[in-house]
Amino acid sequence: MTWASWILTLVGPLVVKILAFLGIAVATFSGVDVAFETLQGHATSNYSGLPLAVIQLAGLAGVPQALGLVFGAFNARLMLWTAASAKRFIFK
Repeated sequence: MTWASWILTLVGPLVVKILAFLGIAVATFSGVDVAFETLQGHATSNYSGLPLAVIQLAGLAGVPQALGLVFGAFNARLMLWTAASAKRFIFK
């Protein structure tokens, strides 16, 4: 057995697991991203459907910035959760 074949037998299963993890992670991230963008689009369209006086008052109170912070934090938490779930699925 040569060195190259020995190293290949050691590294081969690890490479397969890494590629499987990347495939599952990409599929999960893209699915969660589409769902999150849909949710954010619905919230934005419902917010813009409010009367003008309410939108102006909410703008003065900082509601759009607060919604941006909440959506950003929710998106970050969701992506971390999906990464941990995909890792748990592959590396049992």
